[in-house]
Amino acid sequence: MNVLCFDVSSGGISAAIMNSALAATRFVEVAWRLETDERGAATLSVAAVLQHFKSVIAHLQLAPNDNIDALVIDTFLHNCVLLDASDQPLTPVFTWLDHRGRDGVEKIRTRFGDRFHQRTGCRFHPMFPVFKLASMHLSGSPEISAAGRVVSIKAILIHELTGVWIEDHGIAASSGLFDVQEGNWDAELLELCGLNTGLLPPVASRNKRIGRITSGASARFGLPENIEVVNGTGDGFAANVGSACEGPEKIAVTLGTSAVVRQTVTKPVLVEKAGTFCYMANENVFLLGCAGSNGGNVLDWGRAILGSQTDPAASVDPPLFMPLLHGERSPEWDPTLTGSWHGLTAAHSAADLSRSILEGVIFNLAYFVEIVQTTSSIDAASLVVSGNAFLQPMAAPILAAVVRRPVWVPDKPGLMSLRGVAICAFRALGESVPKLSLQQVAPFQDAKILFRYAEYRRIRGNLARA
Repeated sequence: MNVLCFDVSSGGISAAIMNSALAATRFVEVAWRLETDERGAATLSVAAVLQHFKSVIAHLQLAPNDNIDALVIDTFLHNCVLLDASDQPLTPVFTWLDHRGRDGVEKIRTRFGDRFHQRTGCRFHPMFPVFKLASMHLSGSPEISAAGRVVSIKAILIHELTGVWIEDHGIAASSGLFDVQEGNWDAELLELCGLNTGLLPPVASRNKRIGRITSGASARFGLPENIEVVNGTGDGFAANVGSACEGPEKIAVTLGTSAVVRQTVTKPVLVEKAGTFCYMANENVFLLGCAGSNGGNVLDWGRAILGSQTDPAASVDPPLFMPLLHGERSPEWDPTLTGSWHGLTAAHSAADLSRSILEGVIFNLAYFVEIVQTTSSIDAASLVVSGNAFLQPMAAPILAAVVRRPVWVPDKPGLMSLRGVAICAFRALGESVPKLSLQQVAPFQDAKILFRYAEYRRIRGNLARA
């Protein structure tokens, strides 16, 4: 069994051939830069996505003896594209980092109030496609009136490969346009955006066989013809599957560009005051969680300003750092929040600042774990980490020290989304799924770390209450 898997992130595309042991026998990645401006735009052109998709396939150097059985894709969440009646792009791909849409937030907040979270599991934040579309409609955007389809970038890629238009539950639910209680597109929300349900694709299981690669797609992208294509899902949902966190007893903690904590539940958990999200992941499967806009991007910022040679392990008494450089999602859902240091003195060194940045990012994840556990009322026995930012040697040990429950790390924490969509393909084709190999993380030894975390929680909680 060999599955060709793609992980389309906000930073680029990764691809791997996953074998019957769910190990990557080949792995490549191609980076891109989002198109941004001072108004808060963060987009990609559809043409650029397709070109990079073709490029990453070329870098894989596929050969007939690779014996690919299926192809499956995961993509970053909260993205959308408007197409015209001829399926040509009217807009770029709006990403979750695009902060436009605040007028739409207020329009829908006025109409729905708390009902919005109860219906969709989403929150009032401009990253959700529903608010960008509502803002466009408010401004009289001609793209809204000309729209022939509203789709995700994953739906476009699947259509390019098979000719079929389809979404999965996870991508649909993360748009803010999907009723997680009823399991379908929300007609009232679409009406507020000047759209209707006929413009959106049907929704199917992430494990569904969609079709096969057409001869045209084979020639265009350099793929073997007639390979089975499986629906796939969003990267966060795939990370839970790949991390073996498909029940409430294990919480998935992902630290990539952003920072997310997710617990699988069997019914929607919709608590407005908690600040959590709850998305439909698949039939009778939901993800309850907290999402942060500040993760590996903050660690990258720290290395850029302090230098990559600064060793956070050299610090013994770091100040506290609030890592809210990009506003924040959970639990405040406030894009205007900013970062700050607390207890900073002239005696602190570059190593102290480097350590405080790392601790701030990890403390924020631990804070999310507490919120999710309180909201679900289901105690998780352990945590499984994923994401390339956990390759930082101190990251997982600091988390284990402050959450005070077992933390496990897979051999390849950066490949959990790819492993997750490969599992979708295995299940679609009736193959058994091999067990994930995990190692328990030894907690970081620092007598003062729990005191620093307690102070962090106090300051962070005051932000939430404010």
